[in-house]
Amino acid sequence: MKRQQFCVLLAALATVAAGMGMVYAAKEFPTENRIFLEPMSLSPTFSITALGVILCISGTLGVFGAACSTRAALLAYGLPAFVASSVGLIIGLRLLASVNSQSLDIETACLRSRGPENLPAGWSKWYENNYEQMATVLSSCRLHVPSALSLNACLQAGVGSVSDLRQTATSWDLFEWLESHGACSGFCFPGTPLFAGDVRSPCFRLFAEEVQARGNKLAGLTIGASFAAFLGVCCTACTIFFPWVEARIFEASSGSESE
Repeated sequence: MKRQQFCVLLAALATVAAGMGMVYAAKEFPTENRIFLEPMSLSPTFSITALGVILCISGTLGVFGAACSTRAALLAYGLPAFVASSVGLIIGLRLLASVNSQSLDIETACLRSRGPENLPAGWSKWYENNYEQMATVLSSCRLHVPSALSLNACLQAGVGSVSDLRQTATSWDLFEWLESHGACSGFCFPGTPLFAGDVRSPCFRLFAEEVQARGNKLAGLTIGASFAAFLGVCCTACTIFFPWVEARIFEASSGSESE
């Protein structure tokens, strides 16, 4: 195998590995990440999976093209891989910017507001409203079942309004996780714990930290895999076209010297 073919083969294999890494990152996206990122549209797992599959297929074509010296297969590898890796870089960078800006906006809005009615329109108000809705249902449940100290206890008692809330509330799992892991209650402001315990500091700081950490990790994996594939395509292009360009330059210089 020529050195040129070997370099293209390595680049194609790197593209396959990058695609598999993107598919794995999206497939293994934990449920905890989903409850933090999906409500704010910060988990483009479908797009990442699709790009990973494209990179795997195009990289496989590149391996075939390098092994058989087939230009058509190399072209079928290069163009889709270049587009997919470029889109992956854009998605990763946009996700990185969105995660950090939105987590900062939530933290800033909660810190500057003196009460729920003063919260600006945005995710901080949305989550605060979700908490207040769940707290209202819990208070109503306790009127019928005084011994129920949490939404889970109300659910086990068969309270209809809590059962309906469990099926429709998008923040149930989120607040349960925050209260159990962060020893907090409420969102922007201290409130009644939804899942037992005493009134503690609000959960918005922990929420913002988790959104930032989990979003940055997903964005970093996407950017890293996309950059590896992009670099592989660029190396392939240089390996294939540089000798051709060098030959044309040599021919041009030889022609000028003969004249």
